[in-house]
Amino acid sequence: MTTHRTATSRRPGGDDCGAHLVGAATARCPLASHVFEMTTEPMDVHVAQARRTTATVLKQWSLPEAPAEDARLVVSELVSNAIIHGSGNVRLQLRHDDHELQIRVTDDSTAPARRRRASATDLGGRGLYLVDCLSLRWGVADGGRTTYAVIPTLTEALPCRRTTQSSSEPTC
Repeated sequence: MTTHRTATSRRPGGDDCGAHLVGAATARCPLASHVFEMTTEPMDVHVAQARRTTATVLKQWSLPEAPAEDARLVVSELVSNAIIHGSGNVRLQLRHDDHELQIRVTDDSTAPARRRRASATDLGGRGLYLVDCLSLRWGVADGGRTTYAVIPTLTEALPCRRTTQSSSEPTC
């Protein structure tokens, strides 16, 4: 079972410019704060559902394609980690304020997510590396229960996403 909740706060002056249901049309509202929450059972099929739902919500919020694509990948990785390594239901929260999108994935496990070093032959172990490369920052909160990532929603590239590199720039 999956539950969804979407909210848009009012802009200064009291103008409510958001819809409260996934799938409803929304007007572009750059001064508003948008929040979407989804709770689902820890099943592999819900990773694709979380990715598709994220795409729909971010399109409604009029996010540019590049950060929306990064967000879909980050959601996939964090939800996958919660299903594989966590326990209990998985809760996804998207929050868009100003020029950032915060992605929070929570489960009932208190074991914090940790980035590992995958060898060339490992089939997994690269998810948090990707999250690190696509995010301004990421971390763990709520005593290990929540892993979060912050994605810039402006179209400027992160240093590790630049197409040209100097020796002093980070590489991801």
